[in-house]
Amino acid sequence: MNLRLHIHHAYAGGWCADIDDDHDRQPDDPYWCVDQWPTLQEAITAGCHQLAELSVSLQATQYLTRVSGRHDGLEDLPVFQLAA
Repeated sequence: MNLRLHIHHAYAGGWCADIDDDHDRQPDDPYWCVDQWPTLQEAITAGCHQLAELSVSLQATQYLTRVSGRHDGLEDLPVFQLAA
């Protein structure tokens, strides 16, 4: 999985930073998101710091939790059924 940092100007003022995967399958449910940073530089600095932390976590666990609490990748695990 390739993570990416996206920063854009928020409508309410300030800057919004979010981190998602390169395919951006869930643009409304990123792995990390903070809005209303006062300056672009603060948004970039915080986003890069969080991107580094998520990258380390991804290497250790191979699963990341989205803002909604859903784990990405768990749907790919095999389903086990109890024998009758």
